[in-house]
Amino acid sequence: MGSVVLTSMSRCSELLGCSLPACVRIRSSVGFITLTVCLAVFTDIFLYGVIIPVMPFALTSRVGLEPAEVQTWLSVLLAVYGAAMFCASPVCGWATDRIHSRRAFLLIGLVVLGAATSLLLAARNLTLVVIARALQGASAAVVWVAGPALLADSVDAHRIGYFMGFMGDSMGLAILAAPAVGGVVFERYVTAIRGLQEIRLNTDHAPRLGHDAVFYICFGLIGLDMLCRLLVIEKDRVEQVDVQHNEQKSGSGTDNNNTATRQARSSPSRAPEFTPGKATFGCSATLDDDNHRIATGVEDWRGRLWPLFTLILSPRLATDLFGCLVQAALFTSIESILPLQVRETFHWGSLGAGLVFLPLTLPALTSPLVGWVTDRYQVRLPCVVGFALAALSFVLLRLVTADTLKDKIVLCCLVAIVGLALTFVLIPLMTDIIHAVNSMEAKGQLDSCTGGAYGQAYALFNMAYAAGSAIGPLLAQWRDWMESMESTPIPTPFGIPHIPTPTIHGVSMDSWSSMDSWSSMDSPWKSMDIAAFGHKYFRKRVVEGI
Repeated sequence: MGSVVLTSMSRCSELLGCSLPACVRIRSSVGFITLTVCLAVFTDIFLYGVIIPVMPFALTSRVGLEPAEVQTWLSVLLAVYGAAMFCASPVCGWATDRIHSRRAFLLIGLVVLGAATSLLLAARNLTLVVIARALQGASAAVVWVAGPALLADSVDAHRIGYFMGFMGDSMGLAILAAPAVGGVVFERYVTAIRGLQEIRLNTDHAPRLGHDAVFYICFGLIGLDMLCRLLVIEKDRVEQVDVQHNEQKSGSGTDNNNTATRQARSSPSRAPEFTPGKATFGCSATLDDDNHRIATGVEDWRGRLWPLFTLILSPRLATDLFGCLVQAALFTSIESILPLQVRETFHWGSLGAGLVFLPLTLPALTSPLVGWVTDRYQVRLPCVVGFALAALSFVLLRLVTADTLKDKIVLCCLVAIVGLALTFVLIPLMTDIIHAVNSMEAKGQLDSCTGGAYGQAYALFNMAYAAGSAIGPLLAQWRDWMESMESTPIPTPFGIPHIPTPTIHGVSMDSWSSMDSWSSMDSPWKSMDIAAFGHKYFRKRVVEGI
């Protein structure tokens, strides 16, 4: 199959008058690979969010649910999506590290996403809708495992943060655009047709036409994404293409030379060596690592069968994963409670509740800048700044208590700071996962296989983020969780607790009594105030223990 593709590419290049290496370099360039991965992320999140406005209509008119059951089943479908993503992530991570082409795995994921979208369009019963959402979750697992892994394979380690930032941009744009596009197309589709074509339509068919139009946009985006995934060429394929192209140009006179060159270039730098009586499962270990195992008499079968176990036991990677879990919990907690609080405090409707998410999501567009800062100053600094700003902003949300213009401005500013702070956390953590895997491989802690361990590392990232996304809304609704967990110590990543400390807030030990009244103040934002627990824990464990 590969030779057929290369031959076709060669003929097309000759007809177009361009050289094959030039075409290959464009399709294997870091820019095009980044574009492909970002489009995959955008498509995944856009298709997740664009159908949210049309789901109530689909569940009532097409599936036949009662209006009172819609909200319950919407929550169930969200849970199905998250559960499918959580369960599929480790399998996808293991598979993408064993398959020789991450591009092929991305194509498989897009086919699954297309099948899920088709099922949602045609579904007339609840079972098909649940299956479709589960397939969407599995497809998301593929994108968020193979996509970052492909980017990590293609970009130098000292620049990976900057390019990871573009993934954050794609995610932010999709979150902003998807619900708006879905709602506008669904509501205004018939009106637009009447204005442009001046035809008379039966209003009974308007919801159905709007519902179908939303899915037509989805299929168009899937087609564009499919084109990019088909065109992209991975870096490890470029040398093979160059060698074959040189063979075609030079002719048979240098066949022996080219064969030797091809064999030298295509052979991996860490070729597996056969040891009698010892299976390698496609992996290769260093001589020092083998000697260490013989000396200790312990065979690390866990790392050979599934490096996922070794990754989990890494303190650095475990810290990154815990940070991802906390970041997701914070983001989804404010995401779930924000519409309710603005309705109770400001009496805003659905439009206002939707617009208040703009300051929360827009800071994600600064992700490339955050990635550049991460590449320049390492991971610790942006994460510390991000968690500190998030803690301070969550505490100050207690100031929003009245329906005044001042409180509305304060709310939007604080929500924007939260969005920026969480961006300063997510991108560095995603970047440090790559550095953690590279460090483990350099120390011989991983048995390096054909695809490395990036896929399985990002599978763990997916699982941590999915767990945090499930925990966040639960904590936001549990208004008394701070008091019930007062005596439970909670470790925090990078040594920076998500709590107000004397250093962060500029208060002295004598001012802790005033913090008591602050924590007991009745505020609609108390359910989100992790810091209320934090100050009590800090005082009990540190101040009173002195």
